[in-house]
Amino acid sequence: MTEQGDIHFMAMHNDISEVTSHEAPPFPRSDLILKPDHSEWSQSRITAVDKIRSKAVEKRVRLYEHFQDFDPLRKGFCTASQVKAVFTILNLAKDIGRVDFEQLIPMYTRDDGLFCYKDFCADVDREFCVPNLERDPLAQRSMPDASSTMAARRNKVQLTHDRLAQWNLEEDKIRSRIKTNRINMLPAFKDMDKTNNGHISVNQFYRVMVANGFPSLSEEEVVLLSNIYCDLGNHLDYNYVDFMKRIDVPDEKWRSPWPSCRHPTRGTILPSTLMLGAR
Repeated sequence: MTEQGDIHFMAMHNDISEVTSHEAPPFPRSDLILKPDHSEWSQSRITAVDKIRSKAVEKRVRLYEHFQDFDPLRKGFCTASQVKAVFTILNLAKDIGRVDFEQLIPMYTRDDGLFCYKDFCADVDREFCVPNLERDPLAQRSMPDASSTMAARRNKVQLTHDRLAQWNLEEDKIRSRIKTNRINMLPAFKDMDKTNNGHISVNQFYRVMVANGFPSLSEEEVVLLSNIYCDLGNHLDYNYVDFMKRIDVPDEKWRSPWPSCRHPTRGTILPSTLMLGAR
């Protein structure tokens, strides 16, 4: 306290503060630390038009009518900002990145800078309809299937033949152990999948594998499997549904342990064709 009665709070702070020189303990981390890589994803090989076409088929939307809202004279042209507005209205903007948008605009832009949406919609709508179909009444056209939207729904890593051979060998080992020990990992995967979207994190996949009898699964093997089943364009979301389809043993291979005949209470013998795998 000074002579005037004021409190010197900085001196009090320095007296009561204890200076510590030791560093804080390291933050606990998981045993599985995935290293980032520079993998090439499958969607990097498809054009922006193919990606938009797949998304349009998946969402069942028609682009032409929405572009006409910005073209009252129906000339078939609009600006680049209006193209982005249409994608935002149709909820396609989050699926089309900046690089794809910059690749798309020059493909249909005239010399005066206007975007020809009429030609663009004609290229996108090829999955929905065939041009000049009215001139051929006997023509047959199939409906769009899952392969039409696979390019936009799944974004996998492109692997070499050697890596694919290692992946097949690793899956054979896992499949053999599951068949021998009759391990059912699907309930454990579903417990991790709180949102029920068919994907979990890679760390959750590693925990399920270790808890179900695969403690020797190395980090390199987990990375190899994630390169196959991380199909959303990142190394975080693991598609356990496709993984279970590959490694789980079909029920048809297991027959019923019951005898071929059964004896009811009345004493008559009835043939039993019930199989354990027939569900």
